[in-house]
Parts: sequence; C-alpha cells; structure tokens
Amino acid sequence: MVETSATPIMFADDTSIMMKNKNNKQLQSELNVVMSQINEWFQENLITLNLNKTYFIQFSNKGINNSDIQIKIANVNIATINEIKFLGLIIDNKLSWKGHIDYIIPRLNSACYCMRTVKPYVHHNTLKIIYYSHFHSVITYGLIFWGSSMESIKIFRL
Repeated sequence: MVETSATPIMFADDTSIMMKNKNNKQLQSELNVVMSQINEWFQENLITLNLNKTYFIQFSNKGINNSDIQIKIANVNIATINEIKFLGLIIDNKLSWKGHIDYIIPRLNSACYCMRTVKPYVHHNTLKIIYYSHFHSVITYGLIFWGSSMESIKIFRL
C-alpha cells in the first residue's frame, strides 16, 4: 500500500477524495493508486462506482496553470473539470466563487421580484416569511466561504 495524503469526505451517497502534492507527477501517480484502491473496495463491497459522475478538479493559485493530470479507473479516463457543485456550492479550481455567485443571483432576483409583486397584497409578516424562505436562506448558505470574494459585491449590491 502506498502512503498518500488522501482524505475522504463522505456525505450521503457521495464520496470526495482530497489530496495534495506540490509535484504533479507524484500527485498523478498517487491519485491513480488511490482511485484503483477505491474501485477495488467498491467492487469487493458490491458497490458500483459511477464513472460518468466521477470527476477530477485541481485547485491552484490564480497565477499557476495546472498541468494535464490523467487519472484512470479500470482503463477509463476520469474527466478533468474546472467547476463543480459540492453540497450546494459551486466551487471552481481557482476558488474565485464567481460561478456560485452567478448561480445564486437569478434566484435572489426572483425572490426580490416576488416580494415586490406581492407587497401591496399581503401583510408585513407574510413578506418576512417570503424573505426568509426565498432570499435569506439563499444568501446566507455558504456565506462564510464566498462572502469575502471579489465577486460578492454583486450580491451585496442586490
């Protein structure tokens, strides 16, 4: 067994593996070993690994370009992506949060429109219910992560 920096993150039926290595060649080698071990464990436990929903994302600084890391499981290449939805947050490989903010802006705009539309016809308490269920819940989810990003100004202006 190869010693790696692999850290599993499990939620419901989803599993993510976090790894780090400054050397991309070593990272690729470790990733392929770990993915092979995971696939083997899945097979032994009669669980199917859906390779169509298996992705690789490499996080890096804005000024650093990622190399082409190839990961294979059972001779199938795993798709490399730049952005993924993880527990309701859109995360990109530069951690800019632009994708997430672009994702929630239409939802917040819709909530604002809904509140403006019904305001003349409903009680103030009903407006509060609409606000907390359609606006507040969206804007506060993950705020601790994306709230200090450069892109967040778009949300706070809204």
